[in-house]
Amino acid sequence: MMDFEAAAVPYWPIRRRKLIRRNLAFLAAIAGLACVVLFIRHRLVTEPIADRVLDQVATTVSVRYYDRSYHGVDWDGLVAHYRPLVESAPTVDRRYQLLQAMVARLGDSHTAVFSPDEVNGVEAADAGTTGAVFVTIGRDRVVARVAPRSPAASAGLRPGYIIAEGAPVAGSHAPWGPLAIRDPVTGRSWSTVLRPIVPGRSYDAVIPADLDWGTIGSDVGYLRMASFPNNIEEELGWAVSDIGRHPAMILDLRGNPGGLIDAVDATAGIFLPEGALVATGTGRYSLFRRRFAATADAGIRYDGTLAVLVDGTSESGAEALASALQAYHRGVIIGEPTARHVLGVEVEERLADGGLLRVATLDMRDVRGIALEGRGVTPDITVARTPADIARGRDPQLRAALTYLKRL
Repeated sequence: MMDFEAAAVPYWPIRRRKLIRRNLAFLAAIAGLACVVLFIRHRLVTEPIADRVLDQVATTVSVRYYDRSYHGVDWDGLVAHYRPLVESAPTVDRRYQLLQAMVARLGDSHTAVFSPDEVNGVEAADAGTTGAVFVTIGRDRVVARVAPRSPAASAGLRPGYIIAEGAPVAGSHAPWGPLAIRDPVTGRSWSTVLRPIVPGRSYDAVIPADLDWGTIGSDVGYLRMASFPNNIEEELGWAVSDIGRHPAMILDLRGNPGGLIDAVDATAGIFLPEGALVATGTGRYSLFRRRFAATADAGIRYDGTLAVLVDGTSESGAEALASALQAYHRGVIIGEPTARHVLGVEVEERLADGGLLRVATLDMRDVRGIALEGRGVTPDITVARTPADIARGRDPQLRAALTYLKRL
């Protein structure tokens, strides 16, 4: 009988040599990886911060930007042109002015870079420190609301006033100091000073909620969506349950900057059949278009007559929703042409110095396959709203919607 154990003895040295070679190869791989990590860490430590930030921006855009041709821009050449300027920038503010100018050459509405101060301003929620909310009408920055006993009220700001210089912008640090004001009703111009009354105090009540609803007259529901935030579906269901008994409804998307596509799809599912296409998006490496369709997440349907209000501050997801409702003839669109800013953003990257890079990664198209970026939505009924209307407490767009619905 064969003794297999004894027969294997001559082969043990061979097996040991194989094990030694395998272990040595494994240790060499680990050592090589450690060298690479140490090299990268050394480079990060020794490389100037301006170079690190520029490399982050350049690399992320080159890899994730939705348009392979960069809208005809020579991206590598552009980065090479700006590199010495960014490296020699004397301040962080100047560095970001240059980075913002570089990124702006791509010519889209969503790809942007923000300085550490701008990021901190958003995170600190400074929008309520002035006690005023502003809207953009044409090229004018117009006061929309003013909180009582706030810095804006003390400075004499009133709804409808036009800010000629230094308008406070939601999400940025308040520009305490002189402002040039113009009253659109009288035409009178003057200067005022915006200064904090209680440092650090926030006037959040003046900032509209994401969702607001009620009844206009006796038989028209009113639903205002200031944005499309995360987890709005349940509240949206409550709102429509409350006003859905009315035979007509106004959906107000004015001033809506967009938000999460899931919230857009849930809103669409209230007015459109579940599964109805809202928009499609194609990324840089996508072989097929991604479908964004109406969902039943809000748990309620509304089949009454619908009017949708839009204006030049309706952006992104608000435009995609209005476009779908218009394409399916589900509601009449009233107001002014939208902002034409409709791209998908899946990259928000924190930069090495605390700044932020946002990159457009999806080319969004309507239900007919037509690009929404640069085109937006043209209302079925065009009605303008002026600063003088705001100053006098008038809303001709809302009035036009009510007239249309009552006529039906």
